[in-house]
Amino acid sequence: MAEVLKESLTPESLAMYVESLADLSDDQIRRGVGRAVRELEWFPKPAKLRELAGAEGSVTDQDARAREAWDSMIQFVAKYVGNDVYGNYGPEHGWYPKTFPDPGQKISDTVRRTGGWRTYKCMTKEDFPFTQKRFLEEYAAWPAVAQISSTKLLPQITRLQLVSKPMATSKVSVPETEPTEVPLLKAKPITVPMTDAELCDRRKLLRQQAELLARSSSKNPVRQAAVDSSAANCGSEQKTGSESK
Repeated sequence: MAEVLKESLTPESLAMYVESLADLSDDQIRRGVGRAVRELEWFPKPAKLRELAGAEGSVTDQDARAREAWDSMIQFVAKYVGNDVYGNYGPEHGWYPKTFPDPGQKISDTVRRTGGWRTYKCMTKEDFPFTQKRFLEEYAAWPAVAQISSTKLLPQITRLQLVSKPMATSKVSVPETEPTEVPLLKAKPITVPMTDAELCDRRKLLRQQAELLARSSSKNPVRQAAVDSSAANCGSEQKTGSESK
């Protein structure tokens, strides 16, 4: 490879390459060197050789693993994910709510951070390239997110304790009005027995007076008492007239 790409290696550089590629198998090294000769115009660094060889942890390896996780997740969604009547999506709402397999913490976290199970269950053909790209990016970033210690996270915001205070209500002063005194109506004594026609007319007149007093006394308790007393007198008067007749 050094001969083809016109690169001269010192013993120190060669030792560094050997140490950097020591964990790769012979097949991986041959694949990496072959791809470097075919695809590159410069002599690759050890990191690039590892990527071309598909070493674990390289960009190529991470991309392959992410795409494998994508295929696994899509199959899981098609078979196990369902929804309830409230529009909640998840494997617990599918055909196998108690026996569905665990998709794995990495896939579950990636799904949660990219919109939840609904995003993938309702994905259309137009959504596919954007949804897949977002999943692959979030899946690749999962190790870095998982390694963040709690000390590097944002400090928790102290919850504000809301203390209820009585609201100041404006007092409306209502002027007190003195009740007006209404003289009690006294029925005139009947000296001569009344005829039936006179009794009927008198009863109609008393009813009209009682109705007028009731309307005007709805706002005055003193007047209401006067109406009640008048009604009682009318009743006694009618009784007296009937007896005298």
